[in-house]
Formats: sequence, C-alpha cells, structure tokens
Amino acid sequence: MLKPGDSYHYLTETSFGETDPNGRVRYGNNPLNASNTRLIAHALTSGFRLVEPGGFRDTVEQTEKGPLRKVEWFIDGASKGLFVTAEGREEIDFAEFQRRYHSEQWCLEHCHHPIAFMRWGDRHHSELRDRIRSLTPAAILRRGRKMVTIPADLPSDKKTQLLSYLK
Repeated sequence: MLKPGDSYHYLTETSFGETDPNGRVRYGNNPLNASNTRLIAHALTSGFRLVEPGGFRDTVEQTEKGPLRKVEWFIDGASKGLFVTAEGREEIDFAEFQRRYHSEQWCLEHCHHPIAFMRWGDRHHSELRDRIRSLTPAAILRRGRKMVTIPADLPSDKKTQLLSYLK
C-alpha cells in the first residue's frame, strides 16, 4: 500500500467508445489486447511489482465527447527489474525498462538482452495475430484415404486440379 512519500510509475491508455451496429459500445483499448498490458507482464516477469492494492484500474467515464475508457497500471517505484546477461547482472528502474523496451534502436544495439527478446517476441506475436485475423480458413475434403486442402483464395482452375486428386 502506498504511503506518503512513496513513488510509483503510471501507464495509461485512453479510448473513446464507438457504437457498433448492434448498439454495443466498443473501445480500442481493451486491456486484454493492449500493448501496455504486454509491457506490464514483461515488467512483472523481470522483477517489478504492481502497487498493491490497486495496481490496475479500468474505468469508463461519460464525457461531452462520449464514453471514455481509461486503462491504468501502477508500478511500485521502489521495485527494480533484474537482468542477468553475458556482461553481468543489472538492476534498472521501471522508467529505464520502459525506455529500452520502446526504443527500437536500443533493442537493435543490444539484441541479446532479455528486454530485446521481449520486444521482438511481442512484435512477432502481434504480426502473427494480424495475419491470422486476415486469413479465411481453408477447406479440407476427404474421399477414402485421400485428402486435399483447398485455401479460400485459390483460383478455380487450381481447385479443380486439387479436386481431381480425390478421384
């Protein structure tokens, strides 16, 4: 619990709600998919601690511009991240962790550092999710012991050729 004089680090994401065709309000900063949530997960893995109680707050406020969702994280300012690399043991504060994590240049220059691994892992995970969302599942057709997989965007002449293998 925070006492007078304690410090903390504060991360926030805000998004105005948009109403979908079904009348539900949707926000662009769902904490389950938010980049700050991944950053906080990596910070906790590295030794940082959330302020307890209340290290996370998810609120919706009615404003003149519409509903505003605010997702906030609070890291205990006394906590440190610990990293052991080939160069030795290193303890850093959250501001430095965040600076390194968001600096592509730093990650390129220190490609073997755990923070760089975390950053690149997040990037590849996001790219994979985007790719998966953009794909339409392929169809699998079987006849006896034979099977063909037909991608949704396959030209019709190629589909015909694949289907001929089932005969």
